[in-house]
Amino acid sequence: MKNPLLQKCALLALIGALLLIPLSMIERTIDERTAHRAEAIRAIAASTAGEQSISGPVLTIPVVEEYDDEQIEESNGERKKKTIRRKRTHTVTVLPRQLHFDGGLNVEKRAYGLHETAVFELQGVITGSFETPGVAALPALGQNAHLTWGTPSVSVGISDARGISGEPKVEIGGKVLSLRRGTKAACLKTGFHVEAGAPHDGKSVILPFRIDLRLAGTGSVGFVPLGEISTAELRGNWPHPSFGGDFLPRSREVGAAGFTARWSTTALASNAGNAPSDANASGFQVRLIDPVDVYRQALRAVKYGVLFIVLSFSAFFTFEHLRSLPIHPIQYLLVGLAQAVFFLLLTSLSEHISFSHAYLAAAAASICLIGIYLASILRGWTRGLGFSSALAILYAALFGILRSEQNALLLGSILLFIALAALMLGTRSIDWYRLGKASGDVVTDNGQ
Repeated sequence: MKNPLLQKCALLALIGALLLIPLSMIERTIDERTAHRAEAIRAIAASTAGEQSISGPVLTIPVVEEYDDEQIEESNGERKKKTIRRKRTHTVTVLPRQLHFDGGLNVEKRAYGLHETAVFELQGVITGSFETPGVAALPALGQNAHLTWGTPSVSVGISDARGISGEPKVEIGGKVLSLRRGTKAACLKTGFHVEAGAPHDGKSVILPFRIDLRLAGTGSVGFVPLGEISTAELRGNWPHPSFGGDFLPRSREVGAAGFTARWSTTALASNAGNAPSDANASGFQVRLIDPVDVYRQALRAVKYGVLFIVLSFSAFFTFEHLRSLPIHPIQYLLVGLAQAVFFLLLTSLSEHISFSHAYLAAAAASICLIGIYLASILRGWTRGLGFSSALAILYAALFGILRSEQNALLLGSILLFIALAALMLGTRSIDWYRLGKASGDVVTDNGQ
């Protein structure tokens, strides 16, 4: 390659490719720090309780059926009918006719080393009613069937039972009942249950209930709508809720002091009435998110590192050949490394101070360092300040992109277009063939 201009371009492209190595190392460091934070959150959850989901209550009643079973036996070549009295047990599962959940969340942050996460204590009240089953709720009965109804049980599912604070108060049909561990409903894996008094008499009646409980957890809380008609209202002092699950709130108010959300659905929408074993697949959920995820924003910033380096190299290259002021490839490399270190500074500082302050400190350090360095190699403070000002605008634009996550792609595309347009319009009258020959003469003269 005889053209010195093309040689310089190839060398700068190689330097830019080499700078991808520190950028990828910084990106890997951010991934490792993110994994450390996840471990810290798991440690906090292990010492308290994890994400919580409340399901139920569910009414279950065992029913013992005695019936005649006719069998045909052969004896001495003769076929005879024989009636055997058999016994089998049915378990009738009843979901609430009406179900309402009312809860208040007290949220605070708990730290583990450098990292912290939101933990909560829920004060909840579940109210509603069951319609106790009759014979029609059972499968087809055998001949001469005799039924013995067992004692009804009411079960409540808690995804992480370690979070139960104190003893929940369960009132069924106006009577306060004592709690027992585990659940009697197959659709609920963990939780508690109560025996609802005397054995069921097989008559269909309305059975009201009320359950008061306190529940601790980490990260999120949910309520599974198992009723034919399910409603819920949840309040909390966390200003950054994220509403998830399969049903969004019908109404919500979110402010600096906290949030209030209300849900409502029916068994037709949730399908809970037909498939109680799948009830955990749907629910009302609130996640207590941190709106400023420093690692996520730092990782997004690193993605723009290549753009920073390309724009800086392009500006230096253009200035170098327009002003006939040679800049050594080592100087390009050092400026590129200074920009790469900015992202490492940003990540490390944001673990100790707010992301905005960390970004300001890292950007100021990077701009000052590059400005002082450029003032020397460009032979003038005015030129150094000019490049520093342009770099400050670039950092400010990146900060705007990071803060506006919904419009990040649009803003990034506009920034790239403006930078490319400025470079193209600023160099549109340059004769690159003549400039390449001139640079070759300069290099020859400097070598003599």
